[in-house]
Amino acid sequence: MQTGWLRLEVNDRYMPAYLAAPDGDGPFPGVVVAMHIFGLDRFVRGKCEELAEAGFVAVAPYLFHRTNVTHKDLGDFEYADTTRWERVPALKATLDDNQIIEDMTEAAKCLRALDVVGPKLGVTGFCIGGRIAYLMATRTDEFDACVDFYGGEIEQAWGDAPSPLSKTADLDCPLAGYFGNDDYNPTPAAVDALEAELKKHDKRYEFTRYDDTNHAFNDPFNPGRWREHAGTDSLAKMIEFFHRELAFKR
Repeated sequence: MQTGWLRLEVNDRYMPAYLAAPDGDGPFPGVVVAMHIFGLDRFVRGKCEELAEAGFVAVAPYLFHRTNVTHKDLGDFEYADTTRWERVPALKATLDDNQIIEDMTEAAKCLRALDVVGPKLGVTGFCIGGRIAYLMATRTDEFDACVDFYGGEIEQAWGDAPSPLSKTADLDCPLAGYFGNDDYNPTPAAVDALEAELKKHDKRYEFTRYDDTNHAFNDPFNPGRWREHAGTDSLAKMIEFFHRELAFKR
């Protein structure tokens, strides 16, 4: 596996991104990974590396790059470190859907420019990143498959834009979603509402819901939320889903 940091340019600003790729010449399918609320920490980088181990080239852009908090500032805090928790509400409030689309699209362009990446791309994300993955699948035609890990606030707009939920009719790729039945955001009722909208528009999707499971269930660095069965099962399902939907003739 090869890993490293990139500097992508978005409207004359530099946006850090973490890249993980399998060894070999490829071509491999590409996946853009939307970070969770704590940026590009060990958890998100680890998910990129798990995707690389499974045969994908994964890139995760740092979506707080318009603030004065760098990806190094968020760093690899222990889960309970109050410094990190104190920073993230203000950082989240700066996110704007139209800017997010610019950032994630630039990450997709980065993958497409790599010789080792094949023609098909997927998008996934965790927490706010799950919402962002769904946003990208409904507002752009960049992706051939989308995986949403417990993305909350899909029914809300961030900035001057329609909510991702309201754009479900425009979803043009298959969707997989993984949710905890004890989650507070999204609640099971919110997942029900998303599923109803997908059925209304006859979209292709597959959801897995885990009992006795809360938010961030696949984060091994979060001892209070990590659930081994849900974490390992959802990882295997995501990899199988992406292999199926992003397959191409070599």
